[in-house]
Amino acid sequence: MDSRAQLLAASCRVGFAALVHDVGKFFERTGEVPPEKLGNVATYCPSWEGRHSHQHAAYTGMAIDAMEKIFLPPLKGTGMTPFEDRDSVINGAAMHHKPETPLQRIIATADRLASGFERESFDRYNRAGEDEGVRKANYRQVRLWPLLETLKQNHEPNHRLPLHPLAPEFLYPVSRTEIPDAEAKKEYQALWTKFLQGLERLERSPRWQDDQWPLWLDHFDSLYLTFTHAIPSATVTRGPEGFKQIPPNVSLYDHSKATASLAVALWRHHEALGSVAEGFAEAGWQGHWDRVETPEFLLVQGDFCGIQEFIFSGGGASDKGAAKMLRGRSFEVSLLTELAALKVLEAFELPGISQIINAAGKFLIVAPCLPDAEARLERIRRELDPWFLTHAFGQGGIVLASTRARRSDFQTQPFKELMERLFRDLDRRKRRRFDLCGLCDVMVFDHDYAHGVCSRCGQAPAMKDEKCARCAAQLEIGDKLVKERLLRIGKGGKGGVEWLGYRIGFGDEDVGFVVRAWDLAPAQDGRAPLWNGRARREINGHVPKERGEIRTFEEIAGLGVVEDAKGTRRGVAALGILKGDVDDLGTLFKDGLQEPTFARMASLSRQLNAFFTTGLAWHCARKFPDTYTVFAGGDDFFLVGPWWSQMRLAREMQQEFQRYVGNNPEVHFSAGVAMTKPGIPVPALVGLAEAALHGAKKNPGKKSITCWKQTVDWHTFGKMLDAEKELHDVSEGLSTQHDVELSTAYLYGLLRLCEMAGSDIPEDAIWRSWFTYRTWRFVVDKLRQVDREEQRQEIYRKDFAVGIGGKISQYKEKYKIALFAYLYKRREVSK
Repeated sequence: MDSRAQLLAASCRVGFAALVHDVGKFFERTGEVPPEKLGNVATYCPSWEGRHSHQHAAYTGMAIDAMEKIFLPPLKGTGMTPFEDRDSVINGAAMHHKPETPLQRIIATADRLASGFERESFDRYNRAGEDEGVRKANYRQVRLWPLLETLKQNHEPNHRLPLHPLAPEFLYPVSRTEIPDAEAKKEYQALWTKFLQGLERLERSPRWQDDQWPLWLDHFDSLYLTFTHAIPSATVTRGPEGFKQIPPNVSLYDHSKATASLAVALWRHHEALGSVAEGFAEAGWQGHWDRVETPEFLLVQGDFCGIQEFIFSGGGASDKGAAKMLRGRSFEVSLLTELAALKVLEAFELPGISQIINAAGKFLIVAPCLPDAEARLERIRRELDPWFLTHAFGQGGIVLASTRARRSDFQTQPFKELMERLFRDLDRRKRRRFDLCGLCDVMVFDHDYAHGVCSRCGQAPAMKDEKCARCAAQLEIGDKLVKERLLRIGKGGKGGVEWLGYRIGFGDEDVGFVVRAWDLAPAQDGRAPLWNGRARREINGHVPKERGEIRTFEEIAGLGVVEDAKGTRRGVAALGILKGDVDDLGTLFKDGLQEPTFARMASLSRQLNAFFTTGLAWHCARKFPDTYTVFAGGDDFFLVGPWWSQMRLAREMQQEFQRYVGNNPEVHFSAGVAMTKPGIPVPALVGLAEAALHGAKKNPGKKSITCWKQTVDWHTFGKMLDAEKELHDVSEGLSTQHDVELSTAYLYGLLRLCEMAGSDIPEDAIWRSWFTYRTWRFVVDKLRQVDREEQRQEIYRKDFAVGIGGKISQYKEKYKIALFAYLYKRREVSK
């Protein structure tokens, strides 16, 4: 291997040691080895007044031994740089509470920084395990607090995350209950057994070489997420005077990954300067580990700008092929973001675990602050910008921002300013996107339009088949996404497509030397772990399929027409476009966490993204299989489906999201629903949804939805869908019992009465009289089989005066949502 590959392998070893530094907490809680039979306590655990605390460190050594019996990369022997002499990977992981070497102190420092500790508070925490004044909960019985439920709240949450592997149905918190110790022990034992079984399934080469470290560690990262995402990292509830409670709202995974990213950056910074031994010598470290003023970290933020323009640009219609192409474009956004992040990681010789956030076209990487760090980033920018200009006409691009950080910046109070500093640089660079003055050689595109313009995007030069090369690739990718479950990224090879210097292939396509391999398979069982032996990426949302092919938008729209009990085809062949995002997300991230830390921020981003990727995809697969996911992730979503099902999906999504955030009233989203015929240009389709969402966002307090130009809160929207059902029931009752229907003329007249009911014009107050007159004339007087006047009066009072009329009086124009829905559902389709 060359020197850069060797440096990357060494970084992987440091990252792995830091990632599993607390795996002993996992193993300890199984109870398989009681404390009295625990070995290496004196080696790994600190001692206070003759007693050893933090015994999980000793369990970490035992846990790694158990994992090594199944398979781990070589951790001992020669060539284990940087773990040499007294160091080893196992000791680097287990000695974080009693560090004795520079590398061990690096991991110990990263552990503290990830939690936002300063030296004084950490010293109190480190003694908390043995202090007489400490009250600790039974660490096995403590369950993870849902972080989203705690945002902007000052009380203990009412829910807990279930202790299960990551799976769609186990994403949601459950009501808080007391768990007996015996049951808690069994849960941990079952989880540990499944973790080891998962490790046995982890894909690896039969002949290990150090250049396989990055790929293997990426797989292990997904494995560790799957089985530790619901384990609380901290369970100490109260310590001596001055010791602040540590709420168990950060998972073992999120804390561990934050620690790993910081440890790698710390080591790489000092390794580059030749100051590892000096910077982490015992004499100076113990009292000043948090007071180093030299920037050692570089936070790199990547952001895909212009996602909507990139996906929806062009004049193509939403007809046959459009669904497949949008699928390819949406996937392209996710994949290009991943590739840009991979370029940053490779430029700094970093493993995948240094990428701490990855969601919805955004990523955050913890890199070392190196003398040439900015030059490395600039080289990547000089590669990304021309690629997006020539391949996408500048309709999208990835911006890289960065800011240097000191250790003290990761403490609770300065952390907010650190992130604001990063966001300010990101905003500045967004405004200078592409640096066109510096890239004058690609400002004029040399293209040959001998075959005309592309029939799909209406912009790029077409090939002989009337499509441009980019659209052809997107159609091909959209097709393969439905059929293939494995995506590989490599260097060299002749298969697949080439993007940003990488070869992208599905299945067994030749991509050369594989640097990443991702499982894209959708969940088949809501309770089964999302682990198939490889690193997993949730970038392949749900799409409706028929006989293995993506359904066209025309086919999806046609599902809005159904046969009633009499065999009459009713409804409208129309698409429902559902677009939405979380309200005031920036404020939630900035002010929602009472004590923001690096690990909590990463956890918050991951959990929010999981709802819109994993949770939503599973919900659509089970209950709304005809829904097409254009994109969903981060905090937003864009879905297409039969118009009526999208309205019901919107309601259920809101209910599921509230369940996901533990009914936190401060965390909510808004949405817009638009109804359109298939075949209109895609940009117009997007514009309708965007206008509806904009209307919802203008509602005071937001947490609203706009439908048919009516903006209502979510509670009212649910009432309108219920009201549509009531209209259907009234109509069915009249039809079956009295052979009378609510005529279209009568229903359209109600729309005008809704407007009058919401009007401030005095003359419009007559709407009630009009309602009574029209109802008797068009409906009640036609009940010829009802002879008794009292019976007619009761039908009018119950179904109309109280029912429909009461709803118009209460909801006014908002009642149009129920009326339009019923009108479109009952419309008879001509043969």
